[in-house]
Amino acid sequence: MNSVGQTSGVPEKERPRPVGPMAVIGLLAAVGMLLVPIPFHGRIWAALGDVAHGPLFAVLTIGVLFLWHRFDPLDSFGREWVGRMALVAVCVFLAGVIVEFAQIMTGRSAAMHDAVANGLGVIAGVALYFAALNARYHADRRWVSLTAAGVAMIMIGMALARPVSLLLDIVDVQRSFPLLGSFEREMELTRWYFDDCRCTRTDQNVTDGKHALRILAERAPYPAATLYETVTDWSNVQTLELDVTLSHSYPKPLEFVVKVVDSEHRDWESDTSRKIFRIEPGKTSHLVLNREEIVDGPDERSLDLSHIKFVSLAMVAPEVATFVDVDRVLVTK
Repeated sequence: MNSVGQTSGVPEKERPRPVGPMAVIGLLAAVGMLLVPIPFHGRIWAALGDVAHGPLFAVLTIGVLFLWHRFDPLDSFGREWVGRMALVAVCVFLAGVIVEFAQIMTGRSAAMHDAVANGLGVIAGVALYFAALNARYHADRRWVSLTAAGVAMIMIGMALARPVSLLLDIVDVQRSFPLLGSFEREMELTRWYFDDCRCTRTDQNVTDGKHALRILAERAPYPAATLYETVTDWSNVQTLELDVTLSHSYPKPLEFVVKVVDSEHRDWESDTSRKIFRIEPGKTSHLVLNREEIVDGPDERSLDLSHIKFVSLAMVAPEVATFVDVDRVLVTK
């Protein structure tokens, strides 16, 4: 005679728990992480979000494989398992690509490096599941499991490389001050926002180190490159200095504007510190804004040096598409 806590001879506590609800909750959580707009701004939040992509897709891949096996188990580890893992990998990766495009509709931006990180996470998940299956069914081939686990770790490491580099550059912003831009590392470019222009690094017109910033400007009223992440307290700053070289092929001198903007600015013109320079084609110019020019820049007030927010570099109405090389952006104390 069965006890009250048993049904069909199987104790209640030993029965397998339903995984459907847990799977739905996990899937909704994953979709939420990928689609819900991040309520914070800045590179640090972007980097922390990017850290999750690879591990998240590894877990999703393992979860799908586990659930498939739970509902349609295979008795042995062979070709069917390999085919199943390949199909899951392709489907999860394609789902990730679709989600990247869907992010545009929720206020987030799609990024190629996120899709790559998702793919690396998928490979890592497949490799880890392969390692676990091999260890279960072929204990004598331990080296295969170790190799697969090693591949998984390498994939996760590659997925984390960019966000970790970004986090290191965020630290470098504070550590390198009063140097604002050396452009020796590609990741430095993520400190800047480009309007009607784009950027690259160049080994030409370099005044310090091996690289300079090349601002490739379109024919527009005011193409500008804006440094939006810097140390905010400039209380002891005496000058802002930078080296600028206009393309030698530009037909005539060009007006170049340097702006310093604090957190209280009401607009980008009259309420900023700004100085116009005239730069010559093919000639490197050393541009300097002294403390008085920075503080007295706004028309109706003094700039708050303890709350600096942006440094903007702009060209005034270039007649043709051109470029300006910028190097050694710094402040002196």
